[in-house]
Amino acid sequence: MPSDRTIRFGAAAFSLVFAGVVLLGYLPGVNAPVHQHHPGMDPGEHLLLGTYKISLLDDVTHGLTALLLLVASLYSARASRLFLAVFGSYYAVDAAIYLITGVLQQSALKSNVLLNLPHVIVSSAMLALAYRGRANVPRKSSKPLPSRVVRRL
Repeated sequence: MPSDRTIRFGAAAFSLVFAGVVLLGYLPGVNAPVHQHHPGMDPGEHLLLGTYKISLLDDVTHGLTALLLLVASLYSARASRLFLAVFGSYYAVDAAIYLITGVLQQSALKSNVLLNLPHVIVSSAMLALAYRGRANVPRKSSKPLPSRVVRRL
């Protein structure tokens, strides 16, 4: 089971990842001009690294995720684990929705997977850290129940 320190460090590290994603979208020279209208895109959207369509909503979501994970990491391991589980689940559902939408819209499989791969990887890592080695999760016992317990059932 990861130590409390590892959980808190993990939450802080993911906070930096999400803050980096937001900041990367605003670095001149890395992206097209921020929030410049591109053909086929809504006003207020920009391409991150020329590949990922990012809206202001995405920037706010990633920024709030970064902020809340940072606060949780400074507060406690329990809060860190909770926020890793919550945001890991959120980004996993987000990835699933967009993967399924891509299939239904008959997008090329390779581009659909590559576009959603960051959320799949990040959510998997967050959930693994949040749930790995949980002490309060009942494990399946290999021992049979005692006969006095079986009779009561």
